[in-house]
Amino acid sequence: MNRKGNYDLNPSEQIDGNYDGECVGCDLWAPVNDLGLCDDCNAKLERDLIRQRDWGHSATAFAVPAEKFEELRQIIAEYGEKLELIAPEKQKRGTQVSTRKRSNKGQSS
Repeated sequence: MNRKGNYDLNPSEQIDGNYDGECVGCDLWAPVNDLGLCDDCNAKLERDLIRQRDWGHSATAFAVPAEKFEELRQIIAEYGEKLELIAPEKQKRGTQVSTRKRSNKGQSS
């Protein structure tokens, strides 16, 4: 540490926000980002967000004009439509609620 309280870093060291850890996407030990994803899983997440048109959460879509969002979806031609990392939403079964009315006939009070 220098006199100003800052750490002196070797210029060859790169500070990119990654640290070694277990990727939450693939369980491999590798450099992971702040989401806990390795580079491969982070790329899968980005493609999934673009597939789902989740522009607000995609780092790739950041600072892209809204009229050009659909151009980002060209990844579907290369990687397909199927989600790679995000689990697809389960289809809900019929949500009909049975509302059987009970008859008061034949019941004594």
